[in-house]
Amino acid sequence: MRLVRFRTADGTPGFGVVDDVTERVARLDHRVPSFDVLLRRPVSPEPGDPRLPFDDISWEPPIGEHPKIICVGFNYAAHAAESGGRNTTETPEKPTLFLRFPDSLVGANTPVVRPADDESLDWEGEAALVIGTPGRRIDVRDAWAHIAGVTCMAENSVRTWQLHSPQATAGKNWHRSGAVGPWVTTSDEVGTAPLQVTTRVNGSIMQQDSTDRLTFPFAELVSYVSTFTPLRTGDVIATGTPKGIGFRMDPPTYLRPGDDVEVEVSRVGVLRHGVVDEIRSDEPQPANGATR
Repeated sequence: MRLVRFRTADGTPGFGVVDDVTERVARLDHRVPSFDVLLRRPVSPEPGDPRLPFDDISWEPPIGEHPKIICVGFNYAAHAAESGGRNTTETPEKPTLFLRFPDSLVGANTPVVRPADDESLDWEGEAALVIGTPGRRIDVRDAWAHIAGVTCMAENSVRTWQLHSPQATAGKNWHRSGAVGPWVTTSDEVGTAPLQVTTRVNGSIMQQDSTDRLTFPFAELVSYVSTFTPLRTGDVIATGTPKGIGFRMDPPTYLRPGDDVEVEVSRVGVLRHGVVDEIRSDEPQPANGATR
């Protein structure tokens, strides 16, 4: 089952599931109290539920209203090595974690924003876990029971700002610089077998790896994170990006306006986004937003 959040053409928010028969969204917000409830207890569409064509909606991030978004760094050994994080023969004892703000992410098919006066916006494709059942100090053996499903994330980074200090916060939280979606594919459909994560830029594969090569697997991440903070419905754990970032190319290569990015996670879906430039604060602002 694929769980979605969206807005209609007039800006009205809604949520539902993808109807696999019609390839439309079956709207459920008329009979399910909230998207969080749907994450905790997914329900199938019924014949009377309204169906909306994909072209008639804009995708919203399929996460909670006020989520914790916890990201894992250097979780693929090859990426850790290319980043200078550690030698591939070294196995860290604990995950490297950082946080993202919800407003740093847009939904599928919405362009991300490259900062004004900075050209170092880099791609980072990932599989991200979305929590369904809340929990604290979750045992590894019980972790999958707390995962509503998996979504795709473009956990993009503004590299120059990321390198301002040993902390990644400034480079990871530029407004609307990343994307997540288009939906959460529920755990029963995803299963526990390895997932392949692929990032394409303008059709060319830049990153590709399998989650069976994660240093810290999904269940261990849920257990570790929930030890120090309660995990709530709609919270997100981004599990790490594979080798192949633009920053480590020779010369470094970054996203530019007009680029097309795809993050594909097998058995989950494909997240697509474009790239636009931020409008400088000293330029006239359009009435409908802060991008062009």
